[in-house]
Amino acid sequence: MRRLAVLALAGVLAACGLKGAPIAPELVRPLAPTGLTAASTPEGVQLTWVRPLRYSGGQRMNDLGGFIIERASGEVGPPAYAWIGTIELTDQTRFRKERRIEWVDTNAASGARYLYRVTAYTLDGYRSDPAGPVAVRVAPPEKGS
Repeated sequence: MRRLAVLALAGVLAACGLKGAPIAPELVRPLAPTGLTAASTPEGVQLTWVRPLRYSGGQRMNDLGGFIIERASGEVGPPAYAWIGTIELTDQTRFRKERRIEWVDTNAASGARYLYRVTAYTLDGYRSDPAGPVAVRVAPPEKGS
């Protein structure tokens, strides 16, 4: 009877879905994107960065949901960042994920100086520290354009 009770208890514990010790929320935040650059192009300001592959706790990440892009005027005072775009990723189940991400701010005003930063987020809402800021001055259009 005791052996049957032990087997029943083992079966219940195995079926409960526990896979290991709980992980603290600060360890499942994505690492920040790296290599953020900004360049003025005829289309606007092109931002480029490399996506994170790991959580802040060091484990491999497969649930990166996307990126939040923010911009601030870099002319006067402390920067006040505002949301200007989101990139949603759909490659979570792919073996080879896109590493280099590009995005163009087509609403950048000619001659203006901006600061940009990019934050990664997971499918369940955890956010990284922002990458950046990077500064860029938007070149005026070429003569004859």
